[in-house]
Amino acid sequence: MFATDHFVLQPSGSPHQPIPPKDRDELTAKDILRFVRSSWRLCLLWIVVSLGVGGAYAVLSPGYYTAYATILLSSPPASQPGEAEADERVYVESQIQVIQSDEVVGRVVDHTGLAEDEEFVMDDSLRARISSYVRSQLASLFGTELPTAEPNIRHEAMVLVRRAFSVHQLGSSRAVEIGVTSSDPQFSAMLANAIAGGYIGSQRERRQAARAEETSDLHKRLAELREKAFVTESPKKLLSDPESAERARVLFREQQSAAEVYRSLYNALLQRTHSDFSASSLIPSARVITAAEPPRQRSWPPTVLMVALSAMAGGIAGVGHALIRQAMNHRLMTVEDVHRSTGLDRIVGIPRIPRRRWNVVWPCEQSLQPVYSKDAPELHSSLSKIATRMRGVQGRQVSKIATRMRGVQGRQGGFVIGVASPLGKSGSSTVAVHLARVIAATGQKTLLVDANWQKPSMDQPMLNAEPGRKLARAFATIPADQEGLEVLVLRPTGSISDLNASLSISAALQHLQQEYSCIVVDFHSTDRTADLEAAMGVLSEVLLVLKARLTFADHLEGILRIIPREKLSAVILTRINRAPSFAVRRRTDRGNPRGPIWLVKAFSPNR
Repeated sequence: MFATDHFVLQPSGSPHQPIPPKDRDELTAKDILRFVRSSWRLCLLWIVVSLGVGGAYAVLSPGYYTAYATILLSSPPASQPGEAEADERVYVESQIQVIQSDEVVGRVVDHTGLAEDEEFVMDDSLRARISSYVRSQLASLFGTELPTAEPNIRHEAMVLVRRAFSVHQLGSSRAVEIGVTSSDPQFSAMLANAIAGGYIGSQRERRQAARAEETSDLHKRLAELREKAFVTESPKKLLSDPESAERARVLFREQQSAAEVYRSLYNALLQRTHSDFSASSLIPSARVITAAEPPRQRSWPPTVLMVALSAMAGGIAGVGHALIRQAMNHRLMTVEDVHRSTGLDRIVGIPRIPRRRWNVVWPCEQSLQPVYSKDAPELHSSLSKIATRMRGVQGRQVSKIATRMRGVQGRQGGFVIGVASPLGKSGSSTVAVHLARVIAATGQKTLLVDANWQKPSMDQPMLNAEPGRKLARAFATIPADQEGLEVLVLRPTGSISDLNASLSISAALQHLQQEYSCIVVDFHSTDRTADLEAAMGVLSEVLLVLKARLTFADHLEGILRIIPREKLSAVILTRINRAPSFAVRRRTDRGNPRGPIWLVKAFSPNR
């Protein structure tokens, strides 16, 4: 049952050397793997919680719908002679700015009547409510009044419309896409089409105004040329003077020549005007190529993105939580944790035994704890196989803990072993009864003392309360391979103080040393009583039992302060993770030719 993870024996009297700080701070692949194994459940829990929160947000949050309208811009204006050719990309970007300008947005607001829609203009968001409340509280605190200003409803509507839509170019073409996001899909499609129509209408009006101005200028120019081309004066009569008459004829011919020139200019300008108007009518203007339709699916929150973000946030939170817990948590979970926190080498790791492997070997008497009647077949098998690899056992079927304790073998009496733990429910009673059974199997007269006097008392007739004793006694026998294991139960018959109970336990142990070769004492946890410290003068060895994931390093350091180094037999860490294999390695030093035995990995009883 008790397969060991690590067990290191030091020669008695050798000082415990704590691990240097650099060894404690060293990060290895084994540490990373241990961190992953111990934290994956926490990370998975955070991911599940984050996915639940993200799913709840996606379901309960108001959905937003985006409608898209696509327009094809007109060709950029032709460059005039002497000017650089216009860049089409720059032209498209400039038109995108025009679509987002106040001219187009204001036109949309006016045509759709959004300025008169109170539900659209009123800002009832949480941010606006908090801002209004804070401003009102500050005003009341300082005794001032909030400045009242007439709201510009049209401007506020334009700001809301500008926030609701976006415009971007489709690839490298002259097509641009207008997207409008709103909680109402019908409103999104209507507003997208209105913005596209507002831009096209604005461009049409600008073109019509430019054409009207150009037409007016041309008409003025044609009128001026018509006056010069068709209005000429002919000589009414010839002068009598030949010289004057000749000059008049020359002037008349010059006027006719000038009129011909103006007439030709007039005709050329008139033809050019007709050709320009015909060509301009053929130039395509901006037009809608894809009208916006009410969307069916929500654009926000996106399901795939929410799942990805929730999983990522949960993973980050889980890893962060695990790192914080690793940095702040000083729980003892493995044998290495105990070794690093205290520097002790006499450590035994006991994996957790499934409940189905525990057997009730005999009916439990009313005076004994129920745990005293339970056993697991793999317990003695594992201890015997481990003990055969230890020096000094010589074939005896005893556990490695019993062989470690000085005086268990070869001593005829007075050897007292205390089994204690810093916290309750650590398995100290289980270790005590099994240790007593193993020692009793060697043929030595062994007694198990149940010193858990704070547990419920048994029936009064079963207790032997002699005068002068603070704790009554009750003897029982547990069947064993030899003659059986005797158990002494100490319980109070009435109210008793902690000091009197501790003194009574010490006195009983001193008296029993003369009758038994070995006494195993099952103490209360040190966080409840001071029995272990009071009986330290009587104890020969102390076996310390810790529970993995329940005991902290502070608890271990606190109990080690009251146990002398020479009396600490071993530290047992129960309920650790089971390891898959077993190996023995002997370390040899010059000062210690035999060297201590290292049980590196867990023992497998099936091997």
